[in-house]
Amino acid sequence: MLKLALANIRTYSRRLIAVTLAVMIGTAFLSATLMVNSSATASLERSIGEAYQHADLVAGIDTDQPTTDVEVLGVKQLEAVAAVPGVAAVEPQTTSGARIATGTGDYNAVVHPYAADAQLRTTTLVSGTAPTGGSQVTVDEKHAEQYGLNTGDTVGVTGSAPDGSALDYTATITGITTSSNSPFLGSNLQVAVSGDRYAFFVGSAPDYQSLMIRLDDGADAAAVTTAAADALKAHGISHPSVMTAQERTVTELASFTGGQDQFTVILLVFALIALVVTGLVVMNTFAVLVAQRTRELALLRTLGAMRAQLRRSVLVEALVIGVVSSALGVLLAIGVMAGLVGYVSTLPEASFAVLAVSPISVIAGLAVGTIMTLIAAWAPARRAMSVAPLAALRPADDASVHNRIGKLRLVFGVLLALGGGALLAFGAVSHNLLVGFFGGLLSFIGILMLASLFLPGTVRAVGRLFSGSGVPAKLASLNAVRNPGRTTATATALLIGVTLVSMMMVGAQTTKQSFGAELGRNYLVDFTVDSPAAFGETFGGAPLPGSSGEAGSGTTAPDSAQLGDSQAKTASTVDGVSAVALLTPVAQDQKGDVLYAADADVLAKVLNDPALVPADGEVLAGQSEEAKQLKVHALESTDSSTLKVKRSQSDFSMAIMTTATAKQLAGYAPGGSVAETTTEDGSYSMAAYPVLWIKAAPGLDSGQLQDLGRSLASELRVPDYQVTGGAMEKALFTQVIDTLLLVVSGLLAVAVFIALIGVANTLSLSVLERTRESALLRALGLTRGQLRGMLALEAVLIAGVAALLGIVLGTTYGVLGAQSAVGSFATVTLSLPWGQLLLVLGVSVLAALAASIVPARRAARLSPVEGLATE
Repeated sequence: MLKLALANIRTYSRRLIAVTLAVMIGTAFLSATLMVNSSATASLERSIGEAYQHADLVAGIDTDQPTTDVEVLGVKQLEAVAAVPGVAAVEPQTTSGARIATGTGDYNAVVHPYAADAQLRTTTLVSGTAPTGGSQVTVDEKHAEQYGLNTGDTVGVTGSAPDGSALDYTATITGITTSSNSPFLGSNLQVAVSGDRYAFFVGSAPDYQSLMIRLDDGADAAAVTTAAADALKAHGISHPSVMTAQERTVTELASFTGGQDQFTVILLVFALIALVVTGLVVMNTFAVLVAQRTRELALLRTLGAMRAQLRRSVLVEALVIGVVSSALGVLLAIGVMAGLVGYVSTLPEASFAVLAVSPISVIAGLAVGTIMTLIAAWAPARRAMSVAPLAALRPADDASVHNRIGKLRLVFGVLLALGGGALLAFGAVSHNLLVGFFGGLLSFIGILMLASLFLPGTVRAVGRLFSGSGVPAKLASLNAVRNPGRTTATATALLIGVTLVSMMMVGAQTTKQSFGAELGRNYLVDFTVDSPAAFGETFGGAPLPGSSGEAGSGTTAPDSAQLGDSQAKTASTVDGVSAVALLTPVAQDQKGDVLYAADADVLAKVLNDPALVPADGEVLAGQSEEAKQLKVHALESTDSSTLKVKRSQSDFSMAIMTTATAKQLAGYAPGGSVAETTTEDGSYSMAAYPVLWIKAAPGLDSGQLQDLGRSLASELRVPDYQVTGGAMEKALFTQVIDTLLLVVSGLLAVAVFIALIGVANTLSLSVLERTRESALLRALGLTRGQLRGMLALEAVLIAGVAALLGIVLGTTYGVLGAQSAVGSFATVTLSLPWGQLLLVLGVSVLAALAASIVPARRAARLSPVEGLATE
């Protein structure tokens, strides 16, 4: 049987190309998914372990053990470990935060002491010298290049000590160091200072994350580990942890693997989808191959071959194809992952990326690909061998409502479709994503079980629309459903992929629209810019005189720290800004809260909802304001007036009125600010300063909105974090959704691509099956062009119907899925991406049309005489 199987593979090699490609791609997807997980783990291990790579031991506190007292790893513990015999040096792993002011901006920084012991340093000098004095620092090379910093430059360093005192000094950059790959440090400017200067940042009682230990040459690591743990216990650490650098790295890595495991599960879901589609292609191909060899198999049966022997020969074919294709798929996955990791490692923020090919990724790829091929080939082989030799020439019935198989599919399919649909609807109404997910899954399985009952009929009905276009079109519509089973399997494979792609597109678009509307209700304006005085600073980042760096200083701030008309004019000239409103403090209510005012026409331009502009005698407040009326008084007066409250759905805390309403208050004075105050009833009022509300120009995408936010910060000379608002939140959310949609669509595209291979395979097998028929049609006058057109229309019918049904199903699942996922915290607003859905339909039809080219050319090239002579 092995010789027979190998002979069949050689004879029908062309017909097996599609199977080989499908299995190879599906297996490559699975192996690549597992390699993503192992590579991510190895990369994180390399990144996290960088801080400990030169340490022999790492000491710390075992946070997994319960303790009733607050324990701190500090100077006493460091000195105790340093006194342990066999310990050559100890360096603390510790960081503090600071703000670094440069000529290009004001940036967050992570400050750490420059290690005295050369071996235990986590970074290496690239140029310059180490910081030795209190006014010397080094910066990492990645951020130095990004911010334009060089040795010899001066920067402003501001921070706060544990006792609350402010740190504010000018430092000189003496050196550039390598950038850390640690996920705890990599996103911020990394600044190293001398040990003495660092003491100002952490005070007399520092709290270290861990202690890195270098051992004497020849020291017994196990003995030192025990002694160091005992020393820590003797100095107040009830549950010390002393381990090797590798053990410490593995421990910290455990805190990251949860997210990576979830990511792997998501990828495995898409790999499973691709494998299911692959299985359909394999099953369809073997069903056709076995059916075409019915006479050959019947002859072998009459010559004495047993059913089991012939079944084994078919399964041996599947085994050989599965092993070869799976091996090629694993090699393809390794090649693709090597290219991706190689590219990612060139990026400065991911230079620690490394490829890790785990044994499970290779074994699973080979095993799953081979077993899947065998399972897919089992049913066609068993079905063919169950027929007696003399009955083998009779075609088998396809599943329909008139036979047992069709009736079973009908019953179970209807039950799953209706039951799952009910669960899906319940999940949407109750906003329960888990229930909705399982309901959608069950209903989709039910629809797939019913596919053999409605897909051929749908293709036939659509085909009738083209049957009047001529003989080729009529023949195409008939041939498309000549073999309903094969048509169903081919269309089902494409239906799965298109349904999932459409579902993600509709779900993402509806979610974006719903969240956008929700953000519009929660954020009155696109951008809000606070006065630097609210953060104890002036324009440019310098601290206010006499300020501790906290918001509010007890006195009103100078104009150099407050927004005014000149800043509003500057903001209005920034490209991408359509309107600017300067809101100034004008009044206080009985609770001491400050109210702001601006002209009504200006508010109408900047508010996302112009209907929210308060009328005369009204105050616009957030939804947290429960009072229907507020008693307010002008800042320079104690005479109160009662104003009606107009409540928005926003959570914003500041209340606003129009300038016309403010002028009606006794003692009104335009402009100004409010210092920290305590009202007569003892309540506390924070300092309040003018605020800019800014409306972005319509049509800006997420990248342009983020650029606009940075431009506003730069032009107004304020830090980026002082520019906030709904546009930034919406831009970030849209970017995340678009990225996820791009990734998911790319993953699902694999399934669609495999399904299109199935379309091409079906047409190729159909052409081979109908060689004599095509030759007869040619002999009767059908031209080569008409023959090619017939096969092209056949492909378009199958793919078009599958894609159209998939879009309808995907749209339904996408809308209900979005309702289940976000309905509990946002009003779902239906939004269909018509352009994307039409693109999916167009790509499916065009790809099927392209898939028909090779089979059609092969059929048209064969002369009628040669075709009629074919057996």
